[in-house]
Amino acid sequence: MNHYTVIGIIGIISGILCAQADVPLAWSGRKEDAVDAKAVGRISPWWTKVSEKHFDLSFWLSCIGQPGTYLTTWFLAELISTNNAVLGLLLKICTFIGAYTGLLFHAAACIKPLVYRAIAKEVTAETAQKAMDAVDKYPKKPSLISGIVLFLAETVIILIAILTNALDVPKWFVLLNPIGALPVLLLARKLNLKIGGALGIGSALFGIVLTVAET
Repeated sequence: MNHYTVIGIIGIISGILCAQADVPLAWSGRKEDAVDAKAVGRISPWWTKVSEKHFDLSFWLSCIGQPGTYLTTWFLAELISTNNAVLGLLLKICTFIGAYTGLLFHAAACIKPLVYRAIAKEVTAETAQKAMDAVDKYPKKPSLISGIVLFLAETVIILIAILTNALDVPKWFVLLNPIGALPVLLLARKLNLKIGGALGIGSALFGIVLTVAET
């Protein structure tokens, strides 16, 4: 077992942790409440009805999981660079950008409920909304960059690498990415399964790509 395989396995585990980190932000944990990924970041009534540990769990799962996902794409970039230096460099740049914007994005999503909980009973709904908007001031643009780079750019680069044989894996591995994970997540949502977000699951799938590429 070489170091690429080890990093790939770490990437799979890390991606699963990151996916699970999204669950507490989209679901209160109460059986009667549905998962609503579209509501992440928007004020939800249940923010004041759950324990603060609910959001602590989300932050720490993401904090622990993210480094392994970045290692995975960095080592995929190393493999790609042996056959296509440009694609490899682009993936490294995306990994670097993602590494300093990714946790900021998730931390902001966790901070908002905590701030809201602290002020909700003391101020009007309008003032509470202004406070939420203020929390978004600095993370907003980095969060957008993070989403584009980690969800779209990395997917396209790795897809091209597979189709051009810069990565030595079966061609159907073009499905193993955050975009390819979306149909599975839509099905899981209909079945009321809480398996997390597309970016985390996609990162786990990248771990599979890395593992197979070096076996």
